[in-house]
Amino acid sequence: MVISHGEAHPQVYIQHIGRLLDSLGLAGIPLGYGADTAIIPGQDFPEWLRGLSDGFWGHPVPNPGESYPVERAAGMIVRVLNQATEPLAIFVSGPCTDLALALRQDPGIGEHIEGLYIMGGAVHAPGNLADFSANPENVTAEWNIYADPLAASEVLGSGLPVYLVPLDATNQVSASMSDTAQWRGGGVAAELAADFYDGLLGGSSTSSMCLWDVMTAVIMVHPDLCQMVPMHLEVVTEQGNTYGQTRLVEGGEPNVHVCLEPDASGIRQTLIDAFSTGE
Repeated sequence: MVISHGEAHPQVYIQHIGRLLDSLGLAGIPLGYGADTAIIPGQDFPEWLRGLSDGFWGHPVPNPGESYPVERAAGMIVRVLNQATEPLAIFVSGPCTDLALALRQDPGIGEHIEGLYIMGGAVHAPGNLADFSANPENVTAEWNIYADPLAASEVLGSGLPVYLVPLDATNQVSASMSDTAQWRGGGVAAELAADFYDGLLGGSSTSSMCLWDVMTAVIMVHPDLCQMVPMHLEVVTEQGNTYGQTRLVEGGEPNVHVCLEPDASGIRQTLIDAFSTGE
């Protein structure tokens, strides 16, 4: 498991993850801390938001006095993939920085990657930078790609099988407290997930929010929940009001499989089933 820059300070948050995994009885998972900035440092998530992650979003940190051995992310990715006995799927829910650095370090790791599942980008949908007012004139980019466009460009151009879940899809799948209430009862992990989402919902029974990264993980495990469309996407790496845009190139050779029409009810039910049973 790797923590990238973006919403977190990697060296801080990876220890929170180590403590959480330990509290859940999950041992033997290698932990990596990513680069603290983009390959070419640019616009990161607001510092106040990254500070919230340092505090584990206001939730009690399990095993607060413990610390865990960690590695630099790119090197760990290279080591784990090269030691794998079969191709592995990789889930990216933040900037592509560390994966791009790993591919630079050893391009041969691509032979050990079955697929890359990335939550990021916006094809036909508008971007979401205005959520945190990073660049209000940029209405096309999505945060995970915008945080390191060069890394995303290198990953999409790597020739690896990339499965992208952009805002076009995540805008269609949301959860409310009626969903999270059904998650509860599946154990400590399920309760914590429900607590996190209920906090983000502000405790309002009438509010809902998109499931972004969580739904991407569901699609990785259950690919039948979204039919992927082959497309050629390029990432804008030039500074300006489209910096970080995932731009469709009509007629280009497909380099990515894109989820545009997810099965929203199926994704929500899969989460309910998984959390409520603790599986």
